[in-house]
Amino acid sequence: MKQLKILGVLSILSLLVGCAPGMQMDENSNLRGAFSTQESDKPDTLLITPALVAQMNVNHVNNPTYKVGVQDVLMIRVWGDAGLSTGGETKDTDKKSDGLVVQNNGTIFYPYVGNIKVVGQSIEQIRVLLSEKLSKFITDPQISVGVSEYRSKRVHIMGEVRKPGTYPITNTSMSILDLTMLGGINNRTADTEQIFVIRRASANNDTTAKPVIYRFDGGSADSMLLAGQFYLNANDVVFVAPAGVVSWNRVISNILPSVGIGAKIDSFGN
Repeated sequence: MKQLKILGVLSILSLLVGCAPGMQMDENSNLRGAFSTQESDKPDTLLITPALVAQMNVNHVNNPTYKVGVQDVLMIRVWGDAGLSTGGETKDTDKKSDGLVVQNNGTIFYPYVGNIKVVGQSIEQIRVLLSEKLSKFITDPQISVGVSEYRSKRVHIMGEVRKPGTYPITNTSMSILDLTMLGGINNRTADTEQIFVIRRASANNDTTAKPVIYRFDGGSADSMLLAGQFYLNANDVVFVAPAGVVSWNRVISNILPSVGIGAKIDSFGN
């Protein structure tokens, strides 16, 4: 009787495990590593192919003009007037003067000029704007503008990497190859055929729509070329999967919080 009771309990447990939502594993599936959930808002998963990359890069410029964003730190130098320069070298060569942080309302405050909006503008546009406004007080001002700290556009990497965290997009495009080199894939534990780029999009009413998930196969012959040509957008999350994982349901629930990706990943990276 005792043995029968044990067998009965084991049978019930096996039924419960088999019926657990989102945990079915199809060992014979040709879509190994594809995300599978039972939620109605299941995200799309697209394999990164040469055709997809070519389509996405039709209008891409390898070195696009950087647009200043909130929390970027600007360095401004007025030649011949050290008092109006900011973010450059001081008399103490080991220290730098404070730069100008772009505020949440998109503006910076500059002497004589006051508050000016700089978000969405290029470095050259900001330089021209400051020159025009300072010319009322200084004869033919010679100004240079740069970004000393890139903070507004960031990408995130997590999973089987040695240096998970948050990395800035600068005035040079950031590709999958760039970010995985920064993060350092752990080749002993990672499945390089299962690298995912999670990209969220905004719906028409400014709410966060379901993300699109791109899958990169790092084991293909042309993988290095593809990785270098797939450029990341701000707030993209790159997830390097562990080797041997078949079902991705729990992974999805951990890296796609309902309120959006950014806040959770930011706290993870910092």
